[in-house]
Amino acid sequence: MKRLLYTVAGGALFAVLSYFLVELFAQWYGPRYIKSDSDIGNIYMISLGFMLVCLIIGAVFGFKLAGKRPSTTNS
Repeated sequence: MKRLLYTVAGGALFAVLSYFLVELFAQWYGPRYIKSDSDIGNIYMISLGFMLVCLIIGAVFGFKLAGKRPSTTNS
């Protein structure tokens, strides 16, 4: 159950962060380089792909983080 929670939380965290990165990029890129509806469609698809990759990376990161055992040393 812990792994599932960490996996979902990691994926969600990375997805939200990637959304804000895409928004910042769109505010910079849009006024400068978008000239047609085709440009908007291309950037939209690239942004969705980027957010999907971030979601997957976050889920993998959360899954691996949940699997780490705390190191205990008995001295």
